[in-house]
Amino acid sequence: MKGIGLRRLSLDIALTFGRQFFAGLLQLGIILFISRLLGPEGAGTYAVALLLPTLLSQLLNLGLASANVYFVASKQFALTRVWTASRDLVLGMSILGLMIGSVTIIFAGNILFPGIDSRLLFLAMLIFPTSLMTGVLTSLYQGLQNFRAYNLLVLIQPTVALFMMVCLWATSTFSLSTVLIATAAAHAVSMATGLVMMGKSVAVLARSIDTRGYLRPALRYGIKVHLGNVVAFLNYRMDIFLVNLFVGPAGAGLYSIAVRLVEQLWIISQAVSTVLLPRLAAMMGNDAGRRVLTPVMARFVLWGTMLAAGMLAAVATPLIEGLFGAKFRGATPALMILLPGVVMISCGRVLANDLAARGLVGVNLALAIGVLVVNLIGNLLLIPEYGILGAALATTIAYMANFLVRLILQNRLSGTIWWHVLIPMADDFKRIKSILKRKSIG
Repeated sequence: MKGIGLRRLSLDIALTFGRQFFAGLLQLGIILFISRLLGPEGAGTYAVALLLPTLLSQLLNLGLASANVYFVASKQFALTRVWTASRDLVLGMSILGLMIGSVTIIFAGNILFPGIDSRLLFLAMLIFPTSLMTGVLTSLYQGLQNFRAYNLLVLIQPTVALFMMVCLWATSTFSLSTVLIATAAAHAVSMATGLVMMGKSVAVLARSIDTRGYLRPALRYGIKVHLGNVVAFLNYRMDIFLVNLFVGPAGAGLYSIAVRLVEQLWIISQAVSTVLLPRLAAMMGNDAGRRVLTPVMARFVLWGTMLAAGMLAAVATPLIEGLFGAKFRGATPALMILLPGVVMISCGRVLANDLAARGLVGVNLALAIGVLVVNLIGNLLLIPEYGILGAALATTIAYMANFLVRLILQNRLSGTIWWHVLIPMADDFKRIKSILKRKSIG
């Protein structure tokens, strides 16, 4: 256990999990406000309006954040060099993204986003440039394995957004327009805080240092991660887009609530992945350690997420009705169908981090494309007939197929036996006992 640093890893994961759990509660509070005050159609309109800026953020980040984590964690480039090159690229991508977004809204908004006011789409676009820069800032702290700073920065946006929504409600100015403005302002506050924090480590406005010398290897690595992230984003949000297209904003509102709730289960895998990727990248030349660490974390994620999914399933109906009202009762069946797929994809994320740390990001890209194809075909076949239940079923089928393929590849590439990823081992309980004992002493 000493060789893989499990005690330190567990502390970082616990810290990150706590932040993501709290952030999840804040996000849930935001959706609760919107759903209660604006109804299913308003919640659906809000979710659809955010698709364009978040899609552009995925398209134009070029995988730079992932590359930053990899190269900073492995200490192949200095922090100042990585920051200045990333900053310059993001500024250029921000201008390009705003132009693309504006043209899309003006010429194709009515076609791509039927029933959504173009003014709301323009307000949502304000989120794009600030979220792009914040992503770069957080990636640097993740690469440095400074998870206290990383978690603090990521918490700012939902905290400020929820506070502003409470203020809007208290002043009777709560509407889709003001909510989108508040969301954009919260992203701006997060970015500004990140710049101030980064200024303690590097000169934020420093002159660029051999930008091409870093961007060439970073983009070679990052572009594959980037394409995989774009495909993954389409997997996560394509169903909402198609539900809105076939069923309408009200159906998208119900489905978005189901998706939001099951996505809270990703807190476990996200916390582990955030800490695990830089740790695995730093273990270059220690394949034996990787072969031990990856299955251990995969098992913890699988069973932890499965337990959380069972708890969510047990309280899903009263939880949805209690939080969002009886109008959202129709989200419960879709949530139940989504649960098995979310459990499988959560464990698959750990295996994906192992491949990324080995530089095999192209394999992750190929698998993500496979999920997208299966998911798209399933959605097109099932949504017209079964509505939001068809969307949920198509997503679960795609996620489970992806996980099965990852199990096979993990065995072929690293020699990990498939059941080592699935079945708890006797040593797992010893590790947990040792970690808890160490924490109680501390």
